[in-house]
Amino acid sequence: MKKTAIAAFLLAMTPVAAQADLLFTVGAKASIWNAEAGGQIDEGVSVEKDGLNLDSDNGQQLTVFFEHPLPFIPNLKLKQTSLELKGDGNINATFADQTFNENVNSTLDLSHSDLTLYWGLPLPVPFVDVNFGLTARQFDGVAEVSGKTTTVNESVDLDFVMPLVYGEVKINSPFGLYASADVNYIGMGGNKLSDISYGIGYDLPIPVVDIGLEAGYRSINLKADKDLADIDTDFDVSGTYFGASLALGF
Repeated sequence: MKKTAIAAFLLAMTPVAAQADLLFTVGAKASIWNAEAGGQIDEGVSVEKDGLNLDSDNGQQLTVFFEHPLPFIPNLKLKQTSLELKGDGNINATFADQTFNENVNSTLDLSHSDLTLYWGLPLPVPFVDVNFGLTARQFDGVAEVSGKTTTVNESVDLDFVMPLVYGEVKINSPFGLYASADVNYIGMGGNKLSDISYGIGYDLPIPVVDIGLEAGYRSINLKADKDLADIDTDFDVSGTYFGASLALGF
């Protein structure tokens, strides 16, 4: 009798689950990323206290995404990150073929846009979502150093595209709490980029739409040569972020 009741319940729930899987989902995420830089740019110009002395700053992260149940056709995610770090330091080094031996003002703009195409793995595990795909990242920033005494100004546009492998894991719970991690990565020749984010969040119990709150940590490590970025770079930018999300299925 118990087995019959359980089988009937599972059979009754099957159309509901299938219908939920057929939903198209559109959503958006927005967060503030408090980031701090470490490492160096252009052959030994430190971005830390012993060099450019870049301050930490609050960047903005905005993501929109569209998911669907159609096989073989990828889901779509667009992400815009705006981050501009400024510093007031002292260097005795060469930047962009110009030698500085003085106090300097500097700017490191690492703003970039991501286009990610991804697919979900159909795992028979409840509350676990795994996605994989490819990201095209367009950097649209600048590295700039200005001497306070000589008033010499040198800048290099950080304007290039990098293809990345993308992966994401999200573990949900029946109580609205979840944990997630995603990574974008590539290593080729003298160029390497790793971008890792992990966080915890809570989906509010609101009908019709999914509204969530999330906090986490994001770390970007970029190593690029002159063929890609016009200057040699080997630095990382990392820090905590706090944000909210909104999703709607139809």
